[in-house]
Amino acid sequence: MTLDKYITHYWAKTRSLLLAGFPWHPVAYHCLDVAAAMDGLLRIRPQWLHDLAKSTGLPVEETRKRLLLVAALHDLGKFAENFQWKVPELALQFGHAARDSDAGHGTVGRTFWQRHEAEQGLSHLTDWMFAGFSHHGVPVDVLRNLTNPMSSGAETDALLFTRDILAFFGLPTPDKPAKRKYELWRVAGLVILADWIGSNQERFPCTAPTLGLADYWNQAVDRATAAIAVTDLAEAPVAATLGLADILDDKPRPTPLQAWAEDQAPDAGPHLYLIEDLTGAGKTEAALILCHRLMRAGAAEGLYWALPSMATANGLYGRLEIIYKKLFAPTGPEPSLVLAHSARDLNEAFQLSIRGQVGAVHGAGDQDVSAEAACAAFIAEDRKKTFLAQVGVGTLDQALLGVLPVRHQSLRLAALSRRVLVIDEAHAYDDYMTKGLERLLAFQKALGGSAVILSATLTQEQRRRFTTAFGADRDALHETAFPLATHVGPNETTEKYLPSSRGTRRDLPFRRFDSPDAVVEALLAEARKGACAVYIRNSVKEAMATYDALAARWDKVDLFHARFCLGDRIDRENDILARFGKGSRPEQRRGRILVATQVVEQSLDLDFDVMATDLCPMDLLIQRAGRLQRHRHRPPRPDPVLWVVSQAAEWEVAADWYGALFPSGQYVYPDAGQLWRTLSVLQTAGGLPLKSGSPRDLIEPVFGPDSLETPGPLDEISRRAEAKRTSDTGMAYLNFLKPGDFTTPTDAWSTDVRTPTRLGDPTLALRLATWTNGILRPWRDDGPKSWRLSEITIRCALFDAALPPDDDADRAIQALSKDWATAGDPPPVLALLPTDRDDVWQGRWMARNGHPLAVQYSRRNGLRID
Repeated sequence: MTLDKYITHYWAKTRSLLLAGFPWHPVAYHCLDVAAAMDGLLRIRPQWLHDLAKSTGLPVEETRKRLLLVAALHDLGKFAENFQWKVPELALQFGHAARDSDAGHGTVGRTFWQRHEAEQGLSHLTDWMFAGFSHHGVPVDVLRNLTNPMSSGAETDALLFTRDILAFFGLPTPDKPAKRKYELWRVAGLVILADWIGSNQERFPCTAPTLGLADYWNQAVDRATAAIAVTDLAEAPVAATLGLADILDDKPRPTPLQAWAEDQAPDAGPHLYLIEDLTGAGKTEAALILCHRLMRAGAAEGLYWALPSMATANGLYGRLEIIYKKLFAPTGPEPSLVLAHSARDLNEAFQLSIRGQVGAVHGAGDQDVSAEAACAAFIAEDRKKTFLAQVGVGTLDQALLGVLPVRHQSLRLAALSRRVLVIDEAHAYDDYMTKGLERLLAFQKALGGSAVILSATLTQEQRRRFTTAFGADRDALHETAFPLATHVGPNETTEKYLPSSRGTRRDLPFRRFDSPDAVVEALLAEARKGACAVYIRNSVKEAMATYDALAARWDKVDLFHARFCLGDRIDRENDILARFGKGSRPEQRRGRILVATQVVEQSLDLDFDVMATDLCPMDLLIQRAGRLQRHRHRPPRPDPVLWVVSQAAEWEVAADWYGALFPSGQYVYPDAGQLWRTLSVLQTAGGLPLKSGSPRDLIEPVFGPDSLETPGPLDEISRRAEAKRTSDTGMAYLNFLKPGDFTTPTDAWSTDVRTPTRLGDPTLALRLATWTNGILRPWRDDGPKSWRLSEITIRCALFDAALPPDDDADRAIQALSKDWATAGDPPPVLALLPTDRDDVWQGRWMARNGHPLAVQYSRRNGLRID
């Protein structure tokens, strides 16, 4: 049999040096590999196909055919000589003339299609083909026009291949899909995933060009079936029932919120549930029940739980790890659970859960590099695949990367569309991230997905913005009651008042202290009586100062903030949870004082007899108060009183009303007018009346459109803070994508690092080392991850370069950095010397202003910067 030249004279990938076999793989075969992978994906995840058909108005089988065609033609640009000459010996062997062009094969493929779509009668497939040509994670450049992307001979061969593929799979009907540009994200994401699977050389080895398309297709289907079988992409069926007793493993008495969740019976969606209730009302269990109800209705097959921080994500991961399988039927595939944040490699429980070996991902570069991705532990190996797991827990950042112009974000969106997106602590984000969350909700709704939002302290305006982003009529919200459940369904928006029967719904009086020194004396007095206490400070520097003052007079003091290296922070967090968490015993708690920053503010299940806090914005104050006498099972203790450190909120105040008392904290919370209004509301109400009143009565006068008037000296400070918030929101408008933005010029696309999920001062990671007796050692001695566990994050504004103790240390650091350079840009190493104080080490670095800074580090105190 004589094979067509398009099979025998064009390569798509070359054999890995680690594998035996034929040295190259034909373009035609690789395209069929990817089409077979697409076919296999649609068979094990049919809802992707059905959602796309429903959205476009095309029949299911027609939709399948078009997806297979797009997958089979995604690499048409590889017929061009500029690609073929990437391996000169093969180009010479095949007789290809050299052609100098830096155009990627996706761009070349799009140009080829534009030239021939009309003559082939395929203009109605153009948008989907554009998404397919964008399979390397970035939409191909719509502004670049190529005149001669390939020779006439190569163009003829590519056209013959195209016609044969169309004949093999069948011509698409002339029906045009509904003009919904947002569906291109899903098409592109599916092609990316199919290309990753179809490019695995272990499953799709390089094959000699001896078979025609039909015969090779049968081989490709068998290979795709085997490849997909090891990806953990098959999904477990949802459990027939799920109730509160299944989650808590006892016979609990449901709160009104939980009972309401159990009664929900949504259809196939999309749906948004927004729950507002205080800490301890059972929002987590209610959200899990809602996720199950949505999954049972066919609106999703899994969920992704987004939290504000790695610490809160780790905490929830530990809870869901025990119960998540109850969401699914006991028969069928085992549901997958993934942790998603930048330090998940240090979470021992998650690492132990990964089955198989994580393979290297090849080709994370431009669009002409191989897309091979190993399939062992397929979902766990790359955070881009997070939402392919049936249950994911991680930071909101991982979800926001789906709506930022970063590589492969379309895969995130396609996968997330079949997950219930749970946004926990929705009040915890600044204006930039809040706008990003609104865009994320808009995408979720556009692609047919559902979401659950949890918060205790949303403003009415935030509630309107979230529901409007999901498609609700802004004027449909009328209710001001609290607690409240808002449901945005396909046809209507409803609001339901849900009385709270437990939790931190209480009237909490407050006591004001004029200074941190005054509260230190009161904390010591309570500790001597056996109470456990916490003082939450607004900056690390001020927390350290208070810790020093207490530790000099009391031996049961702990310090917890963000400026510890990763290993020490994990240990410190575990210690704090053991000492002050739900399972802590009286002897562990008695007389202990914790000095902490905002790290204890959210999602950590801590309980203190006494709480003091620096004045902070009202929403955060309510969150902090939720850790004061949180657990009801404790022995009897005096009624709680929230201690707040601040000057009085009088009308005649100076501009430094807040900054004089909190010289570092004023930069953490720069809106002094907002802080003044917070204390003014506290003073008027006598504390936090959360039982006799509503949190809205506390929140709206501080943040709402009709907020309290602010004293003149603070008003100017507030205007500057508001201008900064407006600027951040404007940046969010520019950075975050819109559902119809698929053809945005590619210069908007970047990497995960350059396009931020959060604004704020840029940070960098340092690796701490000890330098003794001429030996450089990682700060943490924990086996293979020692250097990773020794990393600490600092603000770039503070650091320019590490200053080694001596020349020998400098040489040791340089040698180490060369070893690390193979894995990317190595982090700076800060070598520390011992001091005459136990466990305190010292080092130096050069600041950005050119001045050297002395620093100290200890496991007790973390990093101290002079």
